[in-house]
Amino acid sequence: MATKSRGINNQPLGQLAVRALDEWKNAKQILREHSKKLYHEHCVVDSNHFLSVYSKQKLSIINQLDLERAEQIKSNRKKLISIINCVILCGRQEITLRCHRDSGNSNNQSTNVDNFRAILNYRSEGDDYLKHHLEEQGRNKYITPQVKNEIISACGEIILKEIVNEVNNSRCFTVLADETTDIAVIEQLALCVRYVDSKYNIKENFLKFIPVNSLTGKNLVESILSGLTECGINCNFLYGQGYDGAKNMSGQFNGAQTHIRTTFPKAIYVHCAAHLLNLAVSTACNIQPIRNCLGIIEKLHIFFNTPKLHNVLLSCIENSNTDIKIKSLKKTMCYKMGTAL
Repeated sequence: MATKSRGINNQPLGQLAVRALDEWKNAKQILREHSKKLYHEHCVVDSNHFLSVYSKQKLSIINQLDLERAEQIKSNRKKLISIINCVILCGRQEITLRCHRDSGNSNNQSTNVDNFRAILNYRSEGDDYLKHHLEEQGRNKYITPQVKNEIISACGEIILKEIVNEVNNSRCFTVLADETTDIAVIEQLALCVRYVDSKYNIKENFLKFIPVNSLTGKNLVESILSGLTECGINCNFLYGQGYDGAKNMSGQFNGAQTHIRTTFPKAIYVHCAAHLLNLAVSTACNIQPIRNCLGIIEKLHIFFNTPKLHNVLLSCIENSNTDIKIKSLKKTMCYKMGTAL
């Protein structure tokens, strides 16, 4: 095996360099010879550095790396603050983050960028640090769709945690659930809770969507209870249920409300208030005048929501020979007709 070398003229390394000192009888002689080696000057430098670190006069290499990493984390967080605030602003104002494009250079003013980047560019006019971050070379801008999705998910987790804490502190809540399908025609359950907060305000908040594979009452109950548990809500405080009138939800024998009451007998079922009008209208439609009235309202709704027919009506009013002082439809009237159904 070749002897390792280091230092001037590739001087071979001996004891105290590549071999441990185990000849204690000749220790003094070995130490004298070691001190005369040319590569020993490097050992002196290393020893001085070790003593400086040991006496806390200098930082060790690990601490220096940790310090640099901490500074980099601090810088990255400072960059993310403005980006997170823009995402939150779009969410609060119900502004879509993405338009027809969500890529490319955010500083390119020749093309119309998405809403998020437009707001971020506008904010950078008064924020030199953010402006330097957006204009500097590099790929880590933290404005890609993936980063924005992560920010949105993090915000959702924080909001959900606050809702769950309020629900558990209220010690009494009602679960609201309804089946729906998304754009991919996947059946899912919209899970909400209704409760009274510490300031005695009635609140009703959405928790999450739960994919469901079966719409039987028993399977829906499993999805509802597992969804509440996954969110962190204590189901022992469940005192109410609110669903629509479908048999799998409100059924007396196999409905979801019946299965829940077997485990939580205090959870009283109340028909969903949003569906009560539908039930009343369905029952009232057996009366001929009410059925005719609803039919007329439906035709008016279709008429005023059809742009072509709406324009024809306005044209006829404008070209009318009769003396009409007001030749435009009232906005409130159009709104009520358009939203009556």
